[in-house]
Amino acid sequence: MPAGQRLRAALKPPEVETLRAERRAIIRPREEVEEPPRRKRTAELRPAAGDGEGDTEDDVLPEGCRCLRRHGRCTCQEDQEWLDSKRTRPAKYTPPHARRAVLQPASATPAAPAAPAEPPGAEPSKCSCLRRHGRCTCQADDRWLQKKRRCLAPYVPPFRKTRESELEKKRQEIAAKAEEGEPPPPLAPNMRTLARRWAPQLENIGRFRFNPLQIEGSILLDEPGTEAECTESAFRCQGLKALPVVQSGSYQFEVELLRSCQLAVGWSGAMSLATAWDHQAFGYSSDARAIHNGEAEDFGLPFGQAGDIVGATVRWAKGSQVAISFALNGRDLGVAFEFGSEAEGAIPLQPQVTQSASGLPLHVRLRGMPDSPLAFPQAGTRPLGAVLDSDFCPFSRAVSEASTERVAASITEDQLQAFHVPDSHVVELYDLPEGSSRGSPENGCTRSRWLASCLAQQLSLPKSSWPSAICVRETSEGASTAVVALRRATHARELLTRAAEGTLGSGDTFLQVRALTSATAATRERLREWRGAEFRPQTVPTAARRLIHGSLQSQIPLAHLVEEKNSTRIAARSPQ
Repeated sequence: MPAGQRLRAALKPPEVETLRAERRAIIRPREEVEEPPRRKRTAELRPAAGDGEGDTEDDVLPEGCRCLRRHGRCTCQEDQEWLDSKRTRPAKYTPPHARRAVLQPASATPAAPAAPAEPPGAEPSKCSCLRRHGRCTCQADDRWLQKKRRCLAPYVPPFRKTRESELEKKRQEIAAKAEEGEPPPPLAPNMRTLARRWAPQLENIGRFRFNPLQIEGSILLDEPGTEAECTESAFRCQGLKALPVVQSGSYQFEVELLRSCQLAVGWSGAMSLATAWDHQAFGYSSDARAIHNGEAEDFGLPFGQAGDIVGATVRWAKGSQVAISFALNGRDLGVAFEFGSEAEGAIPLQPQVTQSASGLPLHVRLRGMPDSPLAFPQAGTRPLGAVLDSDFCPFSRAVSEASTERVAASITEDQLQAFHVPDSHVVELYDLPEGSSRGSPENGCTRSRWLASCLAQQLSLPKSSWPSAICVRETSEGASTAVVALRRATHARELLTRAAEGTLGSGDTFLQVRALTSATAATRERLREWRGAEFRPQTVPTAARRLIHGSLQSQIPLAHLVEEKNSTRIAARSPQ
């Protein structure tokens, strides 16, 4: 018989109950048992052989016990402690800003001023943080957000950045020069101020000299204004023009080369630039070429040595025909250009000298005044320094006529037939006779064509140029008004003058003419229909010129200033 059974058999029931009570006192609930120190699983925890205290069937298991009751007692708490020691617990997440706030030493961050004590009963300050670690982290959160939040800068175009950098460099250069104490360079005089100062010389007869307001490039003049010298190498064209401007007669001037150089000498209109030979400029170059309208043809002999004297002559003939000829060292080279007719009036001309892009810089002297007379005078001509009052043209009128001819040259026959011309080229015929045998469809001539031929004869226009010079259209069939479009504004002014004098007409028929600004509303409305919505009237490009020269930081040419002034005067005189 086992030892346990023999023990139970030997004990009496009261003894068994006492033993059970002792065991219950030993095995107490987990809450009442103090945490025992960890002990190793040694042999002394094991019961001795032959002890059967844990094997009794009458033992009562504690509530919630899940262990295997090794050694005859509950080991749940020991098992849990052993599992906790082997199991790794996950760390609690802490935001980065909270980690820095916790790990940063107190000396690295400035101590925040102590908050004033809140009076009892006052509402606590608003705190938006989660109060991690038992304290307010609002400031740490704000600093972390400022570092992490992306700073959005406004968009700046690349050209503006480049411009700002250039301006900054310029400011630094100016500041460096100011520190060095260098005096600022003198400012160039304003062209408008010079034009007002030179108005008497431009509008009245003066001495023959170079015009300092028509210089393009680095060219210096002497005190009398008869000698000109380039101060820089001719990497680009440079030039200048001279006064006075002539509109009739026969005149000659000479250019003497004071050193070897390459240049061109000739005549040009007031609107032509000193460095360009456009359709209103006529020149003779040192490489033996005649230059006009950007084209060059072989003419004369080459020149360019120091001491060479180039002569330029202009002759106005009857009928507004002009002939320009040249001479070299007294040798007449013949006529190089002929232009102008009764249909196309010649513009006033002035001398022009242009430095070529290649060769040595020019150094020249004008000849044709009393203190520097002509070396080789031509027969039948006068020196330009002795111009007559009847042949002299004020500079403002020269600019106006040159500008008018430029506009006329740009008008085509199709534009004239469609009335796509400036308003100054349009007049109105009114109080027309009801019928005329000359203008009947029976003889193949309409009324408009008869009126056009009558006006062309009054203007002395050649018959071959009528379609490209004048266009007449009635406002309606059988109406008493008609609209006339002319290629040149001078022809419109001449018709208005003759109508005022009562000399405009054919035979016993007199025509009445008035400007478009004084025309009836029905006529202006019909003209607007003929022109169409796409027509844009031509105006003086004042604003565009100012923008261009302002962006280039260059002086506006004198001719453009005078043209702007002339247009302002015309607008002020025109009736509203």
